[in-house]
Amino acid sequence: MKRTAASAACLAALALITGHAAAQSSVTIYGTLDVGLDRVDKSQGNVQGTVFGSSGGVAVPNSVAAPASVTSRLSPSHTRQSNIGFKGVEDLGSGWRGLFVLEGGITIDNGGLANDNRLFGRQAYVGLTTPGGEVKLGRQASPMLISYYLVTPEALGSTDLFGAGLVLNTVQTWQDNQVSYAIKQGPITAILSYATNAGIGSGISAARSVATSSTPVATASTGQIVGGLTAGAETASGRGKAAGAMLAYRTEELVALASYHRNNFDNVPIGVVSGTTLVPLFYGEKFSSYMGAVKYTIPGVGTSIAVAGHEAKFSLRGPIDPKVRTWTATLKHPIGAFDLSLILLDARFTNYTEGKDRGAMLGLDYNFSKRTALYSRFGGIKDTRGKTVVSSATPLPLSGGPGAILIPLGTQEVPLFSGAGQNIDARTTMLSLGIRHSF
Repeated sequence: MKRTAASAACLAALALITGHAAAQSSVTIYGTLDVGLDRVDKSQGNVQGTVFGSSGGVAVPNSVAAPASVTSRLSPSHTRQSNIGFKGVEDLGSGWRGLFVLEGGITIDNGGLANDNRLFGRQAYVGLTTPGGEVKLGRQASPMLISYYLVTPEALGSTDLFGAGLVLNTVQTWQDNQVSYAIKQGPITAILSYATNAGIGSGISAARSVATSSTPVATASTGQIVGGLTAGAETASGRGKAAGAMLAYRTEELVALASYHRNNFDNVPIGVVSGTTLVPLFYGEKFSSYMGAVKYTIPGVGTSIAVAGHEAKFSLRGPIDPKVRTWTATLKHPIGAFDLSLILLDARFTNYTEGKDRGAMLGLDYNFSKRTALYSRFGGIKDTRGKTVVSSATPLPLSGGPGAILIPLGTQEVPLFSGAGQNIDARTTMLSLGIRHSF
């Protein structure tokens, strides 16, 4: 119940088709606020022989290009994604209901907006529940994201390594321009979705709607992150079209499911920003992924065990299509008012660089109530650089595991560790202490 209440923001619409919402006319304000004080330690990386280890064609020492660092921060969304939302439902009779959701992410450390500075960057849709299922139109959670919410004993905050496969491509999370259909029959729930452009712009880079220390403000010439503020504009070419599906078996003790995602990149350049110009490293054609997962909760004990496997493929112009395989496992055990958790991660390129990221996260929560908790998290990720390969669009070299490569290329909007990122061939650790409240 604790996790379900905390993640109800994402599952609000799903709850309508599963009978958790009362058949009445109502508008509800809900949300979660999560913020922690953390310390991030990075060992010195090894970027020699890669595009990240050179400047103007001149090699830059690791001690300069990827130095060891220790940073203390107040950062948001460690165990839950901070958000505020409004949801409404009107009973139309005979099993028919109208509904809407408007939901925005919050960076509670500075009072700003998450999801690349969008007011309602998580969900903004209207829908209709019928005796034959539920239809929704607007910006919504993808079937892949809903799948992860259903099986993770945590709640996909930035320290939940269980969701590492999910964030390989940000449009596997929240999608612009989506039409979805969901139906439930007994323990079986099925969802289908289609988006005219889920969030792929004319160029993909790490640039955002607000300038960062390493990138300028996103423009047509710089490109922008996948799922960026203006990346969902539809085009005649069909760039960004996406389709997804989920099939789940759900009981109190057991959840078993499979999910699928595919979207069209339409040969957009993917690369790094030099000055105010996007330097292409690849040209993306399409992205596809599959996920299977099981969660079991021991009756009368409350201990949850979950395992998930995620397989993704970036189809690029050229001879090599990078493939990423991610395995995650979680154990969560309640002891009175405390929750203990352990998450294990293994993510790797099965071809391409053959680099990998391995990680572990320990968690301790003290629950004052179902809504308010103190928490601590300690864990880290070790990147293994693998072999050095040359990009297909520009003869520039790359190496590293999925996180170390995909974060600076802009396919991950919200990296793990609340933006702490990862270093090539280095270890990144985090220790945090925080508080969260759901309402």
